[in-house]
Amino acid sequence: MEISNDEVLRYLGYSGADGEATGRVSSMVKELRAELEKKVIPKSVYGIWDCRVDSLSVELEGITINSKNLAKHLEGCSRAVLLAATLGPEADTIIRRYGVQDMEKAVIAQAVCAVMIEAYCDETEAEITGEHDLDGLYGTKRFSPGYGDFDIVYQKDILSLLACDRRIGLTLTSGYMLVPSKSITAVIGYAKEKKPAGNKCGQCEYGQCGFRENG
Repeated sequence: MEISNDEVLRYLGYSGADGEATGRVSSMVKELRAELEKKVIPKSVYGIWDCRVDSLSVELEGITINSKNLAKHLEGCSRAVLLAATLGPEADTIIRRYGVQDMEKAVIAQAVCAVMIEAYCDETEAEITGEHDLDGLYGTKRFSPGYGDFDIVYQKDILSLLACDRRIGLTLTSGYMLVPSKSITAVIGYAKEKKPAGNKCGQCEYGQCGFRENG
């Protein structure tokens, strides 16, 4: 799994060029990347099912997800993947340790982990496509609980269906937050026609976000 210093710096509020960050910040990014890449062991689990999509909801494997935004994202899809991935508890341990020792490093570690989990999910998606016969269908981008009106309460259904607790040690708080925190759940649809790639930020309705990508 390879991650970019530029992407970490973007999460930290820089425009993405190493030269715009101080040498000290760039050095800490490299240091924390090395530590996290050495100690963190990502894990994932997924399932592929037929799905039914209408304008208001998505149904798959006994789950009905009431979300206009997800339904629009999966329009035309006949199959869907539920994916759960985590960096594991060690990432949280490292962030907590730096939260006590050095807050600047804690913030940078948070950014490194955010980039790591996204990169790991990208790799996992590529493996899913490469390992399974999906009848020539094209995959959509990931769409996660919390995007638009896709309520985070559906995390519970996803984790239960994928047996995440037993298989990768991923659980939920009473407020439907993932534990370990550096984790992702998502839905990926598969359709006969390829959808415009766009970018991840195009799925989010919060236009004032400082991390928002153009396009």
